Amino acid sequence: MDVAAIADFLAESPIFACLTPVERIAIASKVRPRHFSRDEIVFHRDDDAGQVFLIVAGTVKVSVPDDTGREVVIALERGGDVFGELALFDDAKRSATVTAITDTSALALGRGEFMSVLEANPDAMRRMLGLLAKTVRRSTGHVEDLVFLDLPGRLAKCLLDISEASGIDRVDLTQEDLAAFVGAARVSVNRVLADFESRGGISIARRHIGIVDRDLLRKEIRY
Repeated sequence: MDVAAIADFLAESPIFACLTPVERIAIASKVRPRHFSRDEIVFHRDDDAGQVFLIVAGTVKVSVPDDTGREVVIALERGGDVFGELALFDDAKRSATVTAITDTSALALGRGEFMSVLEANPDAMRRMLGLLAKTVRRSTGHVEDLVFLDLPGRLAKCLLDISEASGIDRVDLTQEDLAAFVGAARVSVNRVLADFESRGGISIARRHIGIVDRDLLRKEIRY
C-alpha cells in the first residue's frame, strides 16, 4: 500500500477517522506494513511493547497460558480492529501472545507516533478509551461464559459470536483453537461438535466449521 492508500484506510478506523486528511497522511508515512502468515506469531507475552497494530485483512487470536501452561484464547481480532495498544499506555511488557490464524496484513505504528495522535486529539483519545472499555467488557463476558455456561453452551455461543462478528456462516478456527477459546480439553470439544453436527447444527471441515442451524445452537445457551 502506498501512503495515500494507507491514509484512506486510516480514515475508516474509529481512532484515526477524527484526524484531518493532512494528519492522516503524516501518520500514514510513518506506519510500517506487515504481513503475517497463518500460525505466525506476531508477538509473545512478555515481549517489549513498541508498536500498535491495525489489521487491514485477516484474523489474529489473542491468548495467554493458564496455570498448566495450556493456551487460553481470550479474543479474536479482525480487519479494522486495533491490537497491541494496551501495553503502550503503561510502557509494560506484552500481556498476551498474538498469533495470526489466517494470512493477515496489518499496519504497525510506533508507540511515540501513536501516543502523539492521542495526546493531540481529544476525540481520538475518547475513541481509544471506548475501545479499551470494550476490551474490558469482552473479557468480563468471557469470564461469565466460563463460569455460568456448560461446555455445549460455551461452544454454541462461541460459534455464533464469531460467525456473527465476521458476517459469514462459518468459523475459521481449528478445533484446537476452539478448545482454547472455551477453556476445555480438545477431546471434549470434539465430542460436543460431533453432537452438534449429528443434529444438523453445524458442518465440520478441516480448518473451519460451517453454521447450519443457528436456532439449534441458540437453544444450547442456557445460563
